[in-house]
Amino acid sequence: MNQRYTITNDPIFYVTVVFFALLTTALPSLIGQPTFLLITQTLALFIFLMIALHRQLLRQSLLIVALWLGTQYIVLLLITLWAQERAQLAFPNGFSYGMHYIEWYYNANGALRPDSFAAQPGTRLVELVGITIGSLLTAGLVGVWFLVRAVNFAAFHTGVILLVNENPGAILGALPLWALLRIVGYAGLVVLLAEPLLTSNWNPFFYLQQRRRLAGAAVAFTLLGLLLEAFLPDLWRTFFQ
Repeated sequence: MNQRYTITNDPIFYVTVVFFALLTTALPSLIGQPTFLLITQTLALFIFLMIALHRQLLRQSLLIVALWLGTQYIVLLLITLWAQERAQLAFPNGFSYGMHYIEWYYNANGALRPDSFAAQPGTRLVELVGITIGSLLTAGLVGVWFLVRAVNFAAFHTGVILLVNENPGAILGALPLWALLRIVGYAGLVVLLAEPLLTSNWNPFFYLQQRRRLAGAAVAFTLLGLLLEAFLPDLWRTFFQ
């Protein structure tokens, strides 16, 4: 007997995920629409994630998020490198934000990293609340918003530094490792916390037994990213300059 067809077992489904990640990132970025960028990315990823997570397909859900975020990061990085002026328009005050990041990278006038807790404590706290409580209360919708936003900024940061750093180690030096680790943790938390509302399963014993590894990994990556952010950025930029 043939296995019953499900859309999440079809490779074309995952090709479609990549296509929409490319489309919803590239088009709004190239036309310089920051709000449109976040809205389209959030809604599209949320719909794809909902399809898999509603069926409690954890591996497929994680694969969807990984494919999406990887594509999103690469596309926005390339746009920043090849069409910097358009990329700047895809972020609120993108030009100033990029210049502040460059000032921090070269330690000009003791500038703060513009995305750090010290520079934006309120924004970063809201981000954490959105990823956790927001995901739990909205089946992941609010969490996805903050997740794709974090990836957009990480890609933009990478591109901005690559454009001004001619050092052979610039590729490694431009990677915000602490942010990427935090994003991995965020992704796991969004998937984990979106599931109860999407599946109507609020049984804590189920999650303790069936989602323990995901919860542990998500929290570990999030905490590791936040911990490294406290001291690694300054060491990272100094080593690779």
